[in-house]
Amino acid sequence: MVCEELLGELIKYQMRQKENPDVLRVNPDYYKMLLEQLAYPEWLIKRKMNRVNQTLLGINIEITGKIKKFELQKNKKLAES
Repeated sequence: MVCEELLGELIKYQMRQKENPDVLRVNPDYYKMLLEQLAYPEWLIKRKMNRVNQTLLGINIEITGKIKKFELQKNKKLAES
């Protein structure tokens, strides 16, 4: 269910913006549930949670407790360059 929700929003974003987001900001608990639903083993989940530079489906991930689930966003600095 978590996977479908994220993929659905990603598809909507791609249809509106005609491109992928630069950053996926995700809550740590939500990210862990996502990895569990993708059948990642516990040791790999811990490893991915501790990595600094992460990607999912080619999108950079920022893990933050400031949001409830996830946000898809375009990095404004990259867009201006």
